[in-house]
Amino acid sequence: MQSKYVPVSVYPVDDSRRESAPVSRFAIPVLLGALVGVLAWPHAIWLAPLALLLLPVLNNRHWLAPFLLMLGYHLATTYGLIKGTSVFFLHSGLFLGIGFWSLSSLVFALPYLAYPYIALYFRGGSPAGGGFGAVTATVITSAISTIFPPLGIIGWTSPWLGAVAAGPTGILLTILGISALGYWDRKNQDIPVRLLMAGIVVFNLWLLGFAFPALAEQVPALDDMMGHPLPTAPAGWVGINTHLGRLRSNLSYVDASMEMAPKILADLRSGDKVVLLPETVAGPWLPGTRAIWRPVIRWTARHPEQIVLLGADVPLTKGYLDALVKIQDGHQTVLPDHIPVPFSMWHPWHPRDSFRMAPFSRKPETTEIDGKKVGYLICYEQLLMWPALDLYPHGIQVLLAPANDWWARGTDIPAIQRASAKAWGAFFGVPVLFAVNR
Repeated sequence: MQSKYVPVSVYPVDDSRRESAPVSRFAIPVLLGALVGVLAWPHAIWLAPLALLLLPVLNNRHWLAPFLLMLGYHLATTYGLIKGTSVFFLHSGLFLGIGFWSLSSLVFALPYLAYPYIALYFRGGSPAGGGFGAVTATVITSAISTIFPPLGIIGWTSPWLGAVAAGPTGILLTILGISALGYWDRKNQDIPVRLLMAGIVVFNLWLLGFAFPALAEQVPALDDMMGHPLPTAPAGWVGINTHLGRLRSNLSYVDASMEMAPKILADLRSGDKVVLLPETVAGPWLPGTRAIWRPVIRWTARHPEQIVLLGADVPLTKGYLDALVKIQDGHQTVLPDHIPVPFSMWHPWHPRDSFRMAPFSRKPETTEIDGKKVGYLICYEQLLMWPALDLYPHGIQVLLAPANDWWARGTDIPAIQRASAKAWGAFFGVPVLFAVNR
């Protein structure tokens, strides 16, 4: 046979697109994660689960995509550490803040390197296994990253907190959304369409409460998002906000106590039943400090129905407890926290000046006040998942949220902390009582 020659026009190959493809492959997950983080925290945390929903969508793009997505998310949500650290550690400057911010974000994201392998293992050979694999990989990696110790003791701005804000229903809907996207992702490889589908899923998940009034009644956080308040604290329960700033020495704590004690006594005389003060404002709980508060202690002995909860550092043989001192009926009861702030409060390399870290303590952070079961999360604990989940089996009726945020002024950290505490209040269906020193 005679071959036929057909002239074909040859166009030059654009190598620039080929070279830029790997860059965009890595940049898109980081930018998407950062976008979710910026939009969600601190004013729309119900968007935070979108980061979880994007994991199965981006998983097939590259094995690094889940890691890069969560790295971008945490870089965007924790950048307040840069300024906050430089304020707290005066002599360390900006570089220590940048180090804490970047390294903590990297550590939060590291478990997601295993995401594609976990998803593949649980996916099995059938297409129907995709959803289960996606859910399993998401739960395992996110739990390691921001829920369970050891990473759980630094794992703030967990994307699960947005689901928590809608109660158990929100968690269930998020899991169903991940499962649906994990299955559908195997059928459709078009990235823009998959991203659009993820947005539609998260939008419909949170509108579901409005579509069914019976469900909305079970999701108090949805009312809060629409401008309706969470349940209010019992009558006579007050949280005292202070503007003491940084208390640098034992003498400054003495001065603060001498200023606060008469005011609290006046509040009790005016009829307040339960008074909550911020974290650590009384400083070391020593005989001299107790002497300053003795008029308040004596008042509660004569009026046992009135209670003061005072943030203090309770000395141990080595180090301190970050605690609330409950003053009732003339007695003092120490209510310790489980997880103080790493590095600034908990530093085991110098135990005499360190606060106790006890994430696996069997003593729940609860107490009885005015016939009610009360839970408390002291400052940093409000940002985490682990100590709050420990309260779930105890059926609390009020959540106390004392904090000391002087070092975070000018950052979004106090707002993130408040949003996290409100999310837990919504999850438990209870009022949250705040007391913050700025």
